[in-house]
Amino acid sequence: MKKLLIVLLGLILSISQVSHAQKKSKKDSEEKTPLEEVSLSGLKWRNVGPALTSGCISDFAFNPDNPFEYYVAVSSGGVWKTVNSGVTYE
Repeated sequence: MKKLLIVLLGLILSISQVSHAQKKSKKDSEEKTPLEEVSLSGLKWRNVGPALTSGCISDFAFNPDNPFEYYVAVSSGGVWKTVNSGVTYE
């Protein structure tokens, strides 16, 4: 009987704690800026990648008429084309 009482008491306490856990306030949701408002103009391109030239990107070429199509030239040789913003390459 004592075990059942302890289990029930623990269950009731845990449920009451869940109902009071970190509710979102209106102030927190209003302070966040949407991704569309973030300015990326201050960022600059930089080289990242492995020490060898096998994985380095040499150049990009974008199609001004189709923003989803671009070409990527790699240092090891070869050009890759994507028509879906980099999801797949040919």
